[in-house]
Amino acid sequence: MDIEKFKNTIQDCNLNFLVGSGLSVPYFSTLGNIEVLLTELERNKTLSEDEKTIVRASILGKYFKNVISKNPQIIDETITDVKRDEVLSNYKNFLVYLNTIVLKRKSTILNKQVNIFTTNIDVFFEKALETSQLEYNDGFYGRFNPIFNLTNFKNSLFKKSLHYDNTSEIPVFNLLKVHGSLTWETDRDNIIYSGLRAIKSVQVKFENVESDLIDFDTSATIDTHFTTEVKGKTILPTYGEFLEEYKKFAVVNPTKEKFQDTILNLQYYELLRLFSNELEKENTILIVFGFSMADEHIREIVTRAANSNPTLTIKVFAYDNSAKLDIEANLKKGSATIRYNNIQVIEIDDTSKHFDFKTFNEEFLKAILDKID
Repeated sequence: MDIEKFKNTIQDCNLNFLVGSGLSVPYFSTLGNIEVLLTELERNKTLSEDEKTIVRASILGKYFKNVISKNPQIIDETITDVKRDEVLSNYKNFLVYLNTIVLKRKSTILNKQVNIFTTNIDVFFEKALETSQLEYNDGFYGRFNPIFNLTNFKNSLFKKSLHYDNTSEIPVFNLLKVHGSLTWETDRDNIIYSGLRAIKSVQVKFENVESDLIDFDTSATIDTHFTTEVKGKTILPTYGEFLEEYKKFAVVNPTKEKFQDTILNLQYYELLRLFSNELEKENTILIVFGFSMADEHIREIVTRAANSNPTLTIKVFAYDNSAKLDIEANLKKGSATIRYNNIQVIEIDDTSKHFDFKTFNEEFLKAILDKID
C-alpha cells in the first residue's frame, strides 16, 4: 500500500467514505444473515400469516436485542463497558485524524468537507463527533424541533480571527445515514429528531415476548430451522404488540424490500441519489471500510459510477483475505464489468493482522497524517 500516493490522492480529491457495520464490532455483532432470513420470510408461501408473525418477531427480536437495545449505553458515560469504549475510541480517532488531514489540505479549489455515507443506524458517529467537538451536518435543522432535510447538508463553515479579520474554512463532516437512524422518527410528512426515546417503549414489548421467541444462529434458514420450530408455537398477542411498537424505528428494514414507509422511502432514494451525484464529480475518491458490498442498491451505484466516471478512485478495505474474496465476488454481481479498473480491494500486507478499525486508523489514516507537512 503506497501511503505517499494515498496522501496525494486524498489531498487532491473530493473525499467520500462508505462505511458499514464492521466499524461497530465488537460492541455490536454484525447483521449476519438477518437480511437473508427476512427476505426469505417475505417470499415464503408455505407458512401461515400467524406463523410468519412469530418468525418475524423472532428475527427482529434478535436484531433488537443484539444491536438496537445497546444504543443508550453508547451515550451514557456513567456506564462502564470496555467494548463500547474500544469502539468509540476507534470512531474518535478516525474522525480526529481525518479532520486534521482535511484541515492541512493545501488545495484552494477543494472545500474542506468529508462525506460519510453509512448504512449504520447506531449513534457511534454522533457521539464521537460531539465528544471530539468536531463540526458536522446530519441533515437536521432547528433546536427545539429539529427537522431532517437534504438541503441541510454541504454547508461550509468559516471562522474569522477576532483580531486580524483573517477568514479560514474549517473541516465539516457530512453524516449521511442512508438506512435511517435510531434517532429519527416520522411525523406526518417529516422526519424529526427524537433522540433514542423509541427504544424504551419497544424494550417493554420485547421483554413481554422474549421467552416465546424462536432462537437461531447464523446457519439458520427459514426452511431448515424456522419452519420446524414454529410448528410448536401458539400465536400470542405479544408477538404483534412487539412488531407494532418496533415500527416506531425510522430505519431501513433489513430486507431487500428496505423501507415500507413512504416518507422513509423518499428519503432513502434521495440519499442514494446524493451518493450517486457525489461519485459523479471529477477527481473523487471513495474509501469503503467495514462494508461487504452485499447491498445491491449501493453496489449498483458504486459500479455504475466507476464505469461512468474514469476520474473516480474507489478503494475498498477488506478485513482479511476471506473478506476480500467475498467483496470481489459481490462486485462481480453488478450489471456491468468495470471498464476503467478504478476499483481496488485492499487487504493488509501483514497476513498476521486484520484490517480492523484500529488498524485502519493507525496504519492508513495516521500514516497519511504523518507524511503531511
